[in-house]
Amino acid sequence: MSRRRILAATAAGAALAAVPAAARAQASGPEEFSFPFFPQIAGGRYSTESIQDILNAVVTPHYLAATGATMTLANADALGFTGWQLSMQQAAAAREQYQIDFLTSLGAMPAATSFTFPPGFFSKRPLVLGTAEGASTIVIAAHMTAAREFAELGQPTLAKWMYQAGTQAAEQRAIFRTIQAIEGVATAVPPNNKVFATDLFLYTRDVVGALKSLGLIGGAAPPVSYPGRDAVLAAAGPMASAVIQQRPNNASSTVTITGPASITAQRT
Repeated sequence: MSRRRILAATAAGAALAAVPAAARAQASGPEEFSFPFFPQIAGGRYSTESIQDILNAVVTPHYLAATGATMTLANADALGFTGWQLSMQQAAAAREQYQIDFLTSLGAMPAATSFTFPPGFFSKRPLVLGTAEGASTIVIAAHMTAAREFAELGQPTLAKWMYQAGTQAAEQRAIFRTIQAIEGVATAVPPNNKVFATDLFLYTRDVVGALKSLGLIGGAAPPVSYPGRDAVLAAAGPMASAVIQQRPNNASSTVTITGPASITAQRT
């Protein structure tokens, strides 16, 4: 066998080794691939959650984020949020509320609507910014887990909707990192520091567990209740109507590209 063939065979073997055994076993031909999800669970067996349980878990961190954003805006002057940073925070509050609106319209019910922020939290700008980045990361991971579970359940539309919401949390994470980078936080450089979003949870119910572990649900601090839809949107001010795509859209056909606006405009 020539050296070229030896190298080609080695490369092919390495590529085959990288594919899960279950996937290779299910492939019936060179053009067919399958990548099933079969996690190894000590003392048990993996079982996808119900649609209702997934929706309940996913909506919970949005209630937390809407509550935190509203409280942050109530303390915007003390926290130094002005100009575009204030507009960004207002838009974040509106986005969280509109996502709550949509998820609850599907039947989602939050596991908690009262949250425990550390004492003095809303007077400490570095803490607010760092926590907002971490919370965004949790929301992204929550939607990622939900998308995977909905795919397992054969629910492609729900999986797509989870992606549509999760991408906006990813935008928010980068914005909070940008603010920190501008203010000299070395760990926030570069703001767009991930090639892929980090997968954190096996089940969406673990999202609620993470919030409890962080002390944001059921912690020792005095609880802060979700202020309600009207209060969140009032805090969002002019950004409540400035944010677009307030509900996910479903492309029944591919959009005809006629220029930048045909890509960036809202779709119904």
